[in-house]
Amino acid sequence: MTDRAAGTALAPAHRVPSGAPDAQRIRALRRTPQQSQLDFTALLDVLARPGRVRRLAVPDAVPAAAVAACGLIDVEVPVHVLTDPDPDSAAWADAVYAATGAQRAELPAARTVIALRPLSPEDIATLNRGTPLDPEIGARVFAQVDALGGEGPHDTELLLTGPGVPDGTQRRLTVRGLTPDTVTALAAANAAFPRGVDLFLTTPDGAVAGLPRTTRVRRSGKD
Repeated sequence: MTDRAAGTALAPAHRVPSGAPDAQRIRALRRTPQQSQLDFTALLDVLARPGRVRRLAVPDAVPAAAVAACGLIDVEVPVHVLTDPDPDSAAWADAVYAATGAQRAELPAARTVIALRPLSPEDIATLNRGTPLDPEIGARVFAQVDALGGEGPHDTELLLTGPGVPDGTQRRLTVRGLTPDTVTALAAANAAFPRGVDLFLTTPDGAVAGLPRTTRVRRSGKD
């Protein structure tokens, strides 16, 4: 029996404004206490109900993964931002650090990771998974994807089971912008619970879904 993810959303192509001043980017990422509380509520809900989709209020042309993370980042939490070669991507990474005052960290040491480019299996394998005694230091990842809940030929269909999914069922979530190999790497990273990583998937228009470390994630048609 499959429980199809509710609230699905397709997102348009995302382009950040070229040459936007750094101060403008910083202001776009700063969240008010009220916005942070709304973000926290939505993110907690999608983590508690894996595969369900909610929506965050994301300013136009601002990376949703960065917006989602910035409302939650503590200044004492080490952060790493994954960027692509586009100068805009690096500019948004600088804005994240400036807007939050967060510590910059290399990927293996980061407790919050913001992916402004597609996650790779190598990224997942490098993430901090915590330890059996301190699993809470495992990475929390905010990743930008193209769409959630679509039906296109380039979508990856995930079947989810575990806490937050009704017993005896599996929840279906389709993702565009997350490769099958990355899904396999995520499953391997979370195979030794309580060690592991928690993943939020965000689309350019603010749709968000959560894949906590407690969720068994597999691709449709695969064991």
